[in-house]
Amino acid sequence: MVSVEENIEVLIEAWKLMVGRMPGATLEHADGLATMFAHIPLPFLNISAPDGPLMDAEQFRATLAVARRKAAECAHGSLLALSPAWVPEDWERIAAEAGFTFTMNMTGMEAHRLLPPRRSLPELAFRRVTDETTARDIAMVNAHAYGMPADLFECICNLHLWHPDTFGYVAYADGKAVSATAAFPVQNILYVAFVATLPEAHGRGYAETVMRHAIEQSQSTMGGRKMTLHASDMGEPLYRSMGFTSGSKVVLLGNSTDAAH
Repeated sequence: MVSVEENIEVLIEAWKLMVGRMPGATLEHADGLATMFAHIPLPFLNISAPDGPLMDAEQFRATLAVARRKAAECAHGSLLALSPAWVPEDWERIAAEAGFTFTMNMTGMEAHRLLPPRRSLPELAFRRVTDETTARDIAMVNAHAYGMPADLFECICNLHLWHPDTFGYVAYADGKAVSATAAFPVQNILYVAFVATLPEAHGRGYAETVMRHAIEQSQSTMGGRKMTLHASDMGEPLYRSMGFTSGSKVVLLGNSTDAAH
């Protein structure tokens, strides 16, 4: 099971790697707060996160104030990642008073090996993200999967994220991009991200199929590393069925500073 400490550490290191690949990114880690801002329109790549417990209410308020000041330095929307286990019991009220609002839950999950498929997997064509066409496809699949405006993802329709050590794959059905996954080398683990399937293609096994392909291809180069990811509430059942175990949760919060951008 992913502990709170490991969950936050992996999140911070994964975002340092991904965000750090973007031109103009700023990475800061001081006084208990890690800030990873790509300074792009996609809030998902502008994240800050406390790296330790903030059980005292005044300490929590002080960290929220620092996070808001950091957010104000970014011209685009950003998110704050919190472990509910590391904040006061009434953290939601305190966060709301500071201008932060709930965006989504993420659950830290890990696996040392995948379980066999529960069913026959569909036949799909796979393309590794190695050019701007496939970079656009993985970006747009994620945009549509998460119900976000496509123009927010234009900033990653390029090869900044996709280095030779990273295994991003898009799955195609009848020539159409329908699902995607990426595997990043984060420290000594394989970090799985950008898992998405078009809403109209749910229930067909596409996400599992492309995940298995991306993991297999990455492990052929990087070896049998432990696999870690942060699951949305919707994705968690699929990952459990593939052999990932659930650990602690992370809450992503937006903030009212974004309205000024």
